Amino acid sequence: MIATGSGQARTARDGRHWTLRPGRPTDGRSLARLFAEVRSEGRWLITTPGAVSEPSEAFWISEMIRADEHLVLVAESDGEVVGNVLVSVDRGVATEHLGVLSITISEDWRDVGIGTELIAAAQRWSGERGLRKISLGVFPDNERAIAVYERAGFVREGLRRMQYRSGEAFRDEVLMAWFPRQEDR
Repeated sequence: MIATGSGQARTARDGRHWTLRPGRPTDGRSLARLFAEVRSEGRWLITTPGAVSEPSEAFWISEMIRADEHLVLVAESDGEVVGNVLVSVDRGVATEHLGVLSITISEDWRDVGIGTELIAAAQRWSGERGLRKISLGVFPDNERAIAVYERAGFVREGLRRMQYRSGEAFRDEVLMAWFPRQEDR
């Protein structure tokens, strides 16, 4: 796993270089900007543009990283955050065995293998931490992400119909999960 703050050098399928590294509290603002960028596309994140202020989100992210209870990894190229993966872990006795995965990648860095690398790193971390299940929610029209999750071993667990309101429309959510231990699959 990634043991130092310097990270690991990687090469994307298109030849660009990037680094996979642990998130730092100082990444809060950069990650908030990444989320705002993806949120502005209006398709992949349910939170609407402007619903969360950048300073508030940056503070929340920095505190999450500082707490060191969750996994926050950053994909960085030339000093710019281009992607991240988060596995948040609940402290509740009934749910401390599972993590919830979320991933965000800048539009210019999609389809070059970063998502696959981020998910693999999250899976390694989850297994090392002893988690029994990693869950996620994804919109059904995000076929690219669903394909990446399924290649990584995630299975579909269900569909929550009309789960989110987006303007005047409602959106469904596909529930997926990955089980680190073979006997749990």
